[in-house]
Amino acid sequence: MKLEGRVAWVTGGGSGLGLAICRRFAEEGAKVAVNDVRAEAAEEAAVSLPGEGHIALVGDISDSAAVAEMGATIATAGGRLDVLVNNAGVDRTPGDGMDQMMTTGSLTPHMSDAGWTRMLEIHLNGAFFCAREAVKMMLNQDGGAIVNMSSIAGLAGMGPIHYATAKGGLLGFTRSLAREVGKNNIRVNAICPGAIDTPMTAAVPEPMMKGMIAATPLQRMGTPEEIAAAACFLASDDGAFLTGQWISPNGGIFIG
Repeated sequence: MKLEGRVAWVTGGGSGLGLAICRRFAEEGAKVAVNDVRAEAAEEAAVSLPGEGHIALVGDISDSAAVAEMGATIATAGGRLDVLVNNAGVDRTPGDGMDQMMTTGSLTPHMSDAGWTRMLEIHLNGAFFCAREAVKMMLNQDGGAIVNMSSIAGLAGMGPIHYATAKGGLLGFTRSLAREVGKNNIRVNAICPGAIDTPMTAAVPEPMMKGMIAATPLQRMGTPEEIAAAACFLASDDGAFLTGQWISPNGGIFIG
């Protein structure tokens, strides 16, 4: 029960990595605020978790007003916030040129302004808006932990340019915020997963995924539960002396 008595907010918690993290946190004793842009997914996830006191938060993290409302709901329902996991994200955006890349082999010439901007809005603006609300609450208590979901795309430039840029930006955000709030006992770290068996990776073309697995020394994809274990480590007292860092459960495809 490493998170007993704590309140955790997980964005993108209705499926995939987010849902696995919600489950692990609940199993460790946390009360979980499950956010998803899809109302049904958030509500189903919240009621499926073990324990009591979980709530569903429906909202788009790229909308600062919606995020402020979610923060207010958490403050009212739980009275505090101990952990934020900035997990919500996408790997495609409308107008991002990915369809053309499949035939031309190049993405940047086909990327629209909207396709580029929307990716940054979700990953970077969303992480900032949520962290801003979290820090407001954590400053009034005995600290807290923020975990940002980056990627090997952010470490090594793997993946589409808008996605890799957003995930790389999250690493800079992690380091800067960690330096700012460390004196308040607020820890900020990042997770950089490799290929993980989720609904998002299920959409990756099979030849591409086979190539990634072949390039991975452990010769397999990771599981959502393995990423959830890393998030639990960073959120709990086990990671009490870690801040401004990234850890990368990736099977060895990136070693750095």
